[in-house]
Amino acid sequence: MSSSSLSSRKTRISAHFLDAAPAEDDIVTVEGWLTYYDEEKKSWIPLEKAQVTIYVDGRELGKAETNEFGMFSFAFPAPYKGKHKLEVRFKGKAGYESSSKSLDFQVMEREQKLKLGRLARDVFLLIIALIFLLFVAMFVTKMFR
Repeated sequence: MSSSSLSSRKTRISAHFLDAAPAEDDIVTVEGWLTYYDEEKKSWIPLEKAQVTIYVDGRELGKAETNEFGMFSFAFPAPYKGKHKLEVRFKGKAGYESSSKSLDFQVMEREQKLKLGRLARDVFLLIIALIFLLFVAMFVTKMFR
């Protein structure tokens, strides 16, 4: 974060991906919030109608504007397989400092994502089955007391 004047308010960006492990050509959505620090209230306040710029691997993809809650959302097609860096930048405006947030993400092959999804489903079903067996065992134990 940098300050353009002594009276500028600090800003910060918080961001996350809706899908942390996209496959090639999936639509990737990043959502976040832009807030500023209010010295009087000693609190972070949403900064509305501010523009943030989205970059992937140093290349500008587009811009998003914050709503009345300081929230923004931006969607783009996942790049090629591998590790990538997303950056959200607020260049600042009168009375507000600039800020940025970087997030790393991994794009995987479609088949790899399908396998990961099947594995997650299988683990979930196994956990449900174990919980069911635990309840059955507790029920049977109480019946024979």
